[in-house]
Amino acid sequence: MLENFLRMEVFKRIVGDEFGRADTAASVLEKVEDADFLGRKDGNKPAEQRVEHLLAEMTLEEKVRFAGGYEQMAIQRIERLGLPTIWCSDATSGLRCFPGGTAFLAGVAMAASWDPDLIEGVGALIGEEFRATGVSILLGPGVNMYRVPTCGRNFEYMGEDPYLAGKISSAYIRGAQSSGVLTTVKHFVANNSDYDRHKTDSVVDERTLHEIYLPAFKMAVQEGGSWGVMNAYNPVNGTYASENATLLKTILREKWGFKGFVISDWNSLYSTVPAIKNGLNLEMPRDKWINYRTVTEAIESGELTEADIEDMIRPLMLALFKAGVYDRPQIDPKAKIDTPEHLAYAEKAAESAVVLLKNDGQLLPIDPAAGKRIVVMGRTAVKTTTGGGGSSYMHRPKSVDILGGVKAAFPETRVDHVPFRQDQLNAEEVEIIRGADVVILAAGFYAWEESECFDRAWVLPERQPELIQTVSAINPNTVVVLSVGGGVETERWVHHVPAVLHTFYLGEVVGAVVGRVLSGAVSPGGKLPFTMAKRWEDFEATKYYVDRPETVKLKHIRGGQGNPNRRKVWQMVYGEGLRVGYRNFDTAGIEPQFAFGHGLGYTSFELSDLSIEHGRDSVNLTLTVKNVGEQPGAEVVQVYVHDVEASVFRPEKELKAFRKVYLAPGESKQISLTLEAKAFAFYDIDRHDWWVEPGEFELLVGTSSREFAFRTKVKR
Repeated sequence: MLENFLRMEVFKRIVGDEFGRADTAASVLEKVEDADFLGRKDGNKPAEQRVEHLLAEMTLEEKVRFAGGYEQMAIQRIERLGLPTIWCSDATSGLRCFPGGTAFLAGVAMAASWDPDLIEGVGALIGEEFRATGVSILLGPGVNMYRVPTCGRNFEYMGEDPYLAGKISSAYIRGAQSSGVLTTVKHFVANNSDYDRHKTDSVVDERTLHEIYLPAFKMAVQEGGSWGVMNAYNPVNGTYASENATLLKTILREKWGFKGFVISDWNSLYSTVPAIKNGLNLEMPRDKWINYRTVTEAIESGELTEADIEDMIRPLMLALFKAGVYDRPQIDPKAKIDTPEHLAYAEKAAESAVVLLKNDGQLLPIDPAAGKRIVVMGRTAVKTTTGGGGSSYMHRPKSVDILGGVKAAFPETRVDHVPFRQDQLNAEEVEIIRGADVVILAAGFYAWEESECFDRAWVLPERQPELIQTVSAINPNTVVVLSVGGGVETERWVHHVPAVLHTFYLGEVVGAVVGRVLSGAVSPGGKLPFTMAKRWEDFEATKYYVDRPETVKLKHIRGGQGNPNRRKVWQMVYGEGLRVGYRNFDTAGIEPQFAFGHGLGYTSFELSDLSIEHGRDSVNLTLTVKNVGEQPGAEVVQVYVHDVEASVFRPEKELKAFRKVYLAPGESKQISLTLEAKAFAFYDIDRHDWWVEPGEFELLVGTSSREFAFRTKVKR
């Protein structure tokens, strides 16, 4: 009870001001500058020249002020030089801190779509809503890896595979930045736990860091072109991410060629001089560590020079100029927000993300014209969770819950609702359940239970597993609909029910989408972006994690946030190395509950006619995908690479290409996929770089990490 109280109180604070960040930013709308306040207009000159011109005119105080946050969500304006206030807003699922934004699907659901083109469209619409409001910096997307299933922010990230996360996030970034906003891919890096995020030193070996935790960020800045990167709260290998020169200078700028800016996560600074000299460009939400007093003291002591401050803010100013932020009205009068078209696209994206985990006896879809009697019940049937808690939470009072969605999808059907009281049912309710043709049991978490600032439980709370067992014993035609931001314990109940839908968090359209999927109006189109295990212990990483991650401690949330002198940092060793997610399950021969990449539909597909062409630096695959069923639907073709014989440990296989194909009944399509040289490489710790070891590789082509139509070998 105490932990639930703490969770709810923290959630209220996060939604209210998240110790500095929040919906209260809506009050600043009236402060967005008029369209004619456009800043310095040397538009015919290169951005670099314009930045140097400004730096030469700025006083030291103005330079320092530019490096620190303002009113919790902004970069300060410098009216003397014609620079307007630049506003930021959370987060990946939509425009959160200002009113009216459409609540799109969560990051993990975007990954479950396996459809970069579709998610690029989501990013573009979210970017448009930012521009309609006068916001220029989007605080996302999040790409931290799904290391353990209980991380409080897994719902916000994009699964356990770096290649999938990198492709989906890059598409999102391209879409958002095409609308004129700057993205800040986060949280750089190894922030894979919210259990005690300020005080856990992520101890990660060099190879694991480069193969598991860095690739999605690398793709986000190189393929996606993200102008911004947000640092993590935690130390990495002994040094806080906000002042980690190895991460921010050596890797990000020197090796990857990043030219953008690094923004701190809110209250993630712990020093002045190291942050300035080691690669940070903007402290948020305010000038706590980097302010005129601290900087002038450091200059007087010889620890800093004014040139150091210029070097700090130069990348930020350059990004703002190159993105055109200073050459346009802050509010785009042509941009739209919360339109029927945006809502329709949100529904389309959500439909593509729903994963049908199980469908024994083809219980689904339910024919709306069959006159069947349906019972809707469960913890999340009413006021269904639309998104996880924290900086991505969006309150949308007109959201459609599952009960409402089922009623809308089955207008001619009797739909009864049984209220949730844990696993308690009275005699009348038992008879209602027994008399139904189908029971839709909605199970999951509330936003205040799955949220940033703490981890969540592995087992569904409030005796939901027991309720599923009880209801399925009364009526075997029970469909479980999960509203969960990742994997959850299913072993005790999944074998008792014939059908399970995983909907993640689909935003404000969740109920409407679930109703249409249940009725067969649309086929579920998603695939799991993570492995669902039978046991918590089946994840190799749990051997190196805390025993009770769901335990909420106020000292983890408040004690020492942004203060290096309160509580000691403790080490969280990533002892599992490369054995993350399916890489471990497949290498160790552990049977998952549902495999990475798994997802069923209402039709069947056939893969045929595989051909391979060897290029100088690539392998090109061509094959045909055919819908051999009677319903339209989508299939995701997945290509995994297995190194037949390696001089170092390599996981059994790794995802290196995929393509989602939408087909009508009987339709076929030829698709091509390319494996670049890097698809066969591993990170060599002696070379401190990627290397393709000559030899034989097996290509596995199929529809999940465990289902393959083709196995063929190539030499590199």
